[in-house]
Amino acid sequence: MNPHEVWPEVDLKRETLALEYQGVKYQSYMVGPASGGPKPLIMVIHNYQGLKFFDIDVAEYFARIGYVGVAIDLYGERVPEQQRVFPADIAEIAEYQKRCFEAMVAMDHDHQTFRGLMSAWLSLCLEQDLVDEHFAPGAIGYCFGGMAVLEAVRGGLPLGGVVSLHGLLQTGEDPNPARFGAERPDLKVCENHYNTKTVVIVENGAEDELVPDDSKQRFFAEMNEAGVDWTFNHHAHTPHGFALPATLGPPGRLYEPADRRSTVNMLSLFREIFPGVPQNSVSHNAAGTTIPS
Repeated sequence: MNPHEVWPEVDLKRETLALEYQGVKYQSYMVGPASGGPKPLIMVIHNYQGLKFFDIDVAEYFARIGYVGVAIDLYGERVPEQQRVFPADIAEIAEYQKRCFEAMVAMDHDHQTFRGLMSAWLSLCLEQDLVDEHFAPGAIGYCFGGMAVLEAVRGGLPLGGVVSLHGLLQTGEDPNPARFGAERPDLKVCENHYNTKTVVIVENGAEDELVPDDSKQRFFAEMNEAGVDWTFNHHAHTPHGFALPATLGPPGRLYEPADRRSTVNMLSLFREIFPGVPQNSVSHNAAGTTIPS
């Protein structure tokens, strides 16, 4: 279901944010309530395809809930905006996959650059008039974006809570390193400075082939040793991509039971980290999944 078909008209303010970082130009999209004063920030980080219509819809969903959503661009010019939607022409798929994965590798194989770009976006977002900077922001991400929000915690970014949706648990690791023609250079790691004030929730599909048991156990041990407050929700019968709609092409493998419960878990976290900020009831999330009021 297209959420725009069921979302009622509400008064929202939309702005485009531009950033240049290390010589690459990026563009993100902010959506927030047009009235009622500044609201807490939630950053939305895209999957391996790059920032596209779905991520902007997620930002709008959070604006309808009562926050400011910003769909964050971590690829910039590496994947032009008009080339981020899965191609209908089969002949274009191989080049599309190669382009998207090369952009992903440029981030996840250079931890300092990865964290630095997210930090730059966070600082810019907190300067916006729509955003209440008194609340430590939230961040969510899908697949690559789920890995990104965990990397933000490792980098000590000042976030109140993060949610990883079918995200990889270790940055720069890939169970299928040779696929899609993207070369994997050596990882450029940097020292971790975990933000133990950030509440971490991982929403993981039990049938996610990109998150093997060894990866889970290493993640649990890492977070425990660092003193991070974490919850890991393991959804039965659930594939990778379970929170992404079919409109994104093959990466979208929406499984509504897991998407619904993950959304409810997210909203519960945001009530916790944004105390006193009311949440509006919105009948469907950005994937079109029905959400109980």
